[in-house]
Amino acid sequence: MRGPVPAARPPLPRPRGGPVPATRSALARPRVWGAVIGCLLAAGTVLLSLFSPQVPGAPGTAGLSASAVPAQVLGLTPREVVTEVAGEQVVGAEVLRAADVLRAEVIAEFTGAGVPAGPGFWDRPRAGATARDRLRERALAAAVRDKARRIWAREAGLVAEVSEAAFQRALALENGRREAARQAGRPLPGVPEYDEYTYAQVSAAELDHALSERLAGELELSEERLRAHYGKLARPGAPSYADARDNVRRSLVSEEYARALDRRVTALLGGPAPGSGTGPGAGARRTAPPAVGGGG
Repeated sequence: MRGPVPAARPPLPRPRGGPVPATRSALARPRVWGAVIGCLLAAGTVLLSLFSPQVPGAPGTAGLSASAVPAQVLGLTPREVVTEVAGEQVVGAEVLRAADVLRAEVIAEFTGAGVPAGPGFWDRPRAGATARDRLRERALAAAVRDKARRIWAREAGLVAEVSEAAFQRALALENGRREAARQAGRPLPGVPEYDEYTYAQVSAAELDHALSERLAGELELSEERLRAHYGKLARPGAPSYADARDNVRRSLVSEEYARALDRRVTALLGGPAPGSGTGPGAGARRTAPPAVGGGG
């Protein structure tokens, strides 16, 4: 026997003065619309990435612009061992310091040849090489050359160690000396504190000077040779040989020193330094001898 039939629910009362309100559909909800728009944007991004031109070798789709710092461009970490010179490690920090000096030169070279400085700059080839290639080659060559300089300085008794750790200790010691002098009211000439980039260049220049003076004692620097060198340097209106003699001697010694350092790099590596065909890099970059002329 069937039970009692439940009474039907009474209809909802209609509001006075208007129709029955419609139920909100899913698409009328703000959160759902936000999700739909997000999916459409994501799909558009994927399509753009598929059809946008890719820059070979560049990270991501756009690559790095000329403003990127050397650590980004070369992908090196400070303690990473890059190569060795006569058993002495050349680490990322040394290559990155050299790259910091050479970066502007490479940017000027490539932008001057029409390579856009925007995204992908470091990976756009010119004459068979990219700006990234050039910076890596020149920075490595400069770091190797500096290591050879320091090994020579160690042989001459000018430094005790040639490692990056020794360089950092020397930097900390020099900055401590400057701070102590400042607190004592006797500040030292120059900057209050060195950063590693400036100190590396100052240190290299001091070693170049000390080593070249030692080399000068072994060179044949006769008046005849000095006069011949003066003849190569002199320009119209140049001071007389007698007035320019000291500068002529320094120029000749500097040339001989650069050649001697080149020979040491070759001997230590068993061949030319990597990238040396494009120039030895920061700190001891080979240039033509300065002319002796009337402009100073």
